[in-house]
Amino acid sequence: MSDAYYQDPYSASGAPARWNPNGTRMIYANCSPSLALLEYLCIRGTAVSSRLWHMITFDIGDETLVGTLDADSLLSGRNALPHGRATQDFGKAWLGEREFPFLRVPSARLDIAFYPEEFNVLINPDFPDITRLLSVVDRKAFTYLLNR
Repeated sequence: MSDAYYQDPYSASGAPARWNPNGTRMIYANCSPSLALLEYLCIRGTAVSSRLWHMITFDIGDETLVGTLDADSLLSGRNALPHGRATQDFGKAWLGEREFPFLRVPSARLDIAFYPEEFNVLINPDFPDITRLLSVVDRKAFTYLLNR
């Protein structure tokens, strides 16, 4: 995560991404540090090695607040590159429903058949009491070791 989000981990830019259209705030998280590193490396490429990054570890206090987009309801083209509007429209609708503050979705970088326990977690930063439901438990600075 970049410096801006390291300073305020509950913030989100509203920039468009796979699961949210432009102007719609969403935080992207992962179930493990290794998947977080892979996701960002796939997005930014080797440019990640030129700066310092920060890993924030969150704790979701109540697992019943995590919705799941399971394999049976996967959107067609959810892992297409570049991503399409279907996943953005789905994410915008999920944010608007406010049923769950967190949503578990499969990674577009890994084949779900081989890595069923590896997933991304979408976080609604505008969900009521999000800072009470989601706590920061650790922060670590790191660099990608691509040139060694």
